[in-house]
Amino acid sequence: MGFNNQGLEPFAARLARRGPGVVGANFGANKDSADRIGDYVTGLKRLWGLSDYYTVNISSPNTPGLRALQTKAALEELLGRIVEAGTSLPDDGGRPIYLKVAPDLEDGEVEAISDVVAANGFDGVIVSNTTISRPALRSPAAAEAGGLSGAPLMALSTEMLGRFHAAAGGRFELIGAGGVASGADAYAKIRAGACAVQLYSALAFEGPGLVTRIKRDLAVRLRADGFRSVREAVGAR
Repeated sequence: MGFNNQGLEPFAARLARRGPGVVGANFGANKDSADRIGDYVTGLKRLWGLSDYYTVNISSPNTPGLRALQTKAALEELLGRIVEAGTSLPDDGGRPIYLKVAPDLEDGEVEAISDVVAANGFDGVIVSNTTISRPALRSPAAAEAGGLSGAPLMALSTEMLGRFHAAAGGRFELIGAGGVASGADAYAKIRAGACAVQLYSALAFEGPGLVTRIKRDLAVRLRADGFRSVREAVGAR
């Protein structure tokens, strides 16, 4: 997990060979970059047309200092340059661009980020990346550095998702991520404000069949509460 990879060109080459299905490109700045915002512009331009949506990831805790881009002034510059770059690119059919944020934001940061996202016309926010906090863990590796994912992230990321739902006021969409391992988890994200849900760590433990099990369980839970679709349940909490 994290940003270990061979770089932008091999990534773009693999995207160009992809098969059917919805695929998003998640990209971030280099650890040693002198112009991290410039890295995002370069990434967007290189990947333009190769994916169905784009994720501007400013929240990986494994890149020192990256989360500083979540401050209002830095974010205004970043999103402004991303939008400016997008206007110079060929029409890509309106494929959405999302901002991926951390679950460890301070009071006031959620509202500030939401205002900047809305003002720049971004399609939405992915809430959230991994956490640098350390809730009570039984693992002997609990003191390791880096982002914590999986089940311990579920409550924190869902609470942050709810805060973004309140701050967004319908101005942009939200994708819920962090700790999803069951239909109940997916349902909690949706009720907190997510119109779509992502999962990562649970797939490593249970494999791709987990997606089908989540969908079946989610359908049962929606019907039990009188919802005809996921859309009707968004923000119902």
